[in-house]
Amino acid sequence: MTARTIAVGVDGSWADNGAVDWALHESDLSEAPTRVLHVLDDRPRVRPYVDFPGARAAAKQLVADVGAYLDERSAEPHSGAVLSGPPAQTLAGATTTDRMLVIGRHGRGVFGRLLIGSTAERVAYESETAVVVVPPKWTPAPPDAPVVVGVDDLERCGAAVDFAVSLAVERGAPIRLVHIWDVAKMFTGDEAVDTVDLARLHHTQHVDMIVRECREKYPGTVFGADLRQGHPVAGLIDAVSEADAQLLLVGGRTHGRILSAVLGGTARGILHHATCPVAIVHQRHAQH
Repeated sequence: MTARTIAVGVDGSWADNGAVDWALHESDLSEAPTRVLHVLDDRPRVRPYVDFPGARAAAKQLVADVGAYLDERSAEPHSGAVLSGPPAQTLAGATTTDRMLVIGRHGRGVFGRLLIGSTAERVAYESETAVVVVPPKWTPAPPDAPVVVGVDDLERCGAAVDFAVSLAVERGAPIRLVHIWDVAKMFTGDEAVDTVDLARLHHTQHVDMIVRECREKYPGTVFGADLRQGHPVAGLIDAVSEADAQLLLVGGRTHGRILSAVLGGTARGILHHATCPVAIVHQRHAQH
């Protein structure tokens, strides 16, 4: 296993949920190996349930089926494993050294019960590696479709920008840095106009600085800026839709306005309604 490995979490809906196809596409672009992971949730149930004696055999067959699918479509190497435990924590714990973990936005287990959805959000919160959440029936976008990154400050979302650059370079795509801002609703009349104008100037200068720093760090990558006033989730969803973006990246575990929203109460809004895959990239804290 290497740091470049692409892990993909699968369940019974893998043929439809987009994760395997996105991981396959990324594997071909990056020439990286893929790890196929399926988690058997072996936690005891509070109420009686039907135990399927062949669950592990079925899980192994599922992973083998995905492996055969990859063999038919790619020459890149792959491996597979069946894990046991709570799905979100198990996937997060098993992929700490992978380059990324790819999961479907929705999925179903052996008995047809919903697994992904809440699992996707939980994995995105707990994982130490980048998590790419793929919508159902995903198909590749044009290679030059922009990669969108929601930004506050680089110290809060630098990891997301770095990860975006690695993906954009593979695709030959530009990066669009989207910054959402707003002012408190307590202001009225002329005071409100002055406050909004000052805030707009401040955020414009702030985004210009971020773009300059990104261009200096990555001179071979095309960066553009998109400044929007309003709610962070609605602003990001609109930016992605209007740009026909192929991927949206946001940072995590920080107190920035956009980023805290992603892993807070509005996480469902982004993960469930974005029209393209969403990558959550946690900012690693410096070790003291």
